[in-house]
Amino acid sequence: MKRLSFILSLVALAVLLTGCLAAKVNVRIQPNPIVLTAEELLENDFVISDIKLELRTSGFSVSYYIEAVQVEVRDENGDEVFAKTKTIKETTPIVPGKQLKEDVPDISLKDLFDFDPDTDLPIDVPIDDEAYQEALEEEFTKYYNDNWKGKKYELIVRITGDNPTEDKAEIQFK
Repeated sequence: MKRLSFILSLVALAVLLTGCLAAKVNVRIQPNPIVLTAEELLENDFVISDIKLELRTSGFSVSYYIEAVQVEVRDENGDEVFAKTKTIKETTPIVPGKQLKEDVPDISLKDLFDFDPDTDLPIDVPIDDEAYQEALEEEFTKYYNDNWKGKKYELIVRITGDNPTEDKAEIQFK
């Protein structure tokens, strides 16, 4: 019996020392991929919203430190086109198997598109005319199809702190 206890103690020590029970907050972006269309972008004022993070804990810790959550969007060349950091600076206990869903902050693509559809599109209808919205949608769809359709960007969400983790999702311009 002593021998079995000794072996179990060695196994438990080995597991702890190798990091198998290291605390971590795993993150998953939903939906993945994120599909955008010209109509959705125009309707939502070039803001991506309704993205969720699925968080799941693993390992054990009585004082797991979370520094911040970073959200960034990278273009096809890997260049950053959007970045936002939310500082958390909190310590929390971690037990395995806890699950939580959180909203990702809205991501504005206005700077990425770098134009005002009301002034930069060739629309020959006055803004106060009831036909203006239809003309705007038609001209923006042409612009979108010529410049954005088919491109793929990357959304990265990173949790920094004791044991950093991240997930990536593809943004598809359809």
